[in-house]
Amino acid sequence: MSLPVQVFILGLLTVFLVLLVVVGIGNAIIWFVNRYFPVAGEGPSTLKPTTVKAKHLAAIAAAVQTVTRGKGRVQKIEKLP
Repeated sequence: MSLPVQVFILGLLTVFLVLLVVVGIGNAIIWFVNRYFPVAGEGPSTLKPTTVKAKHLAAIAAAVQTVTRGKGRVQKIEKLP
């Protein structure tokens, strides 16, 4: 092989390896933070679930249908703190 082709292949392999290291470190940081620093409010809840009035549910469902042009669905409704 000629020298330019070897340099090109070496460069591609180097970039690939560096990106693998970056992705691996990123995933390790995400795992560590999620494991040892959970978000407040996540996990088993001691609060009772709130009920949504039927007319409010219908209005929310209609709004979602309009905005998503019939492709979206309401799966869960939560009250924000």
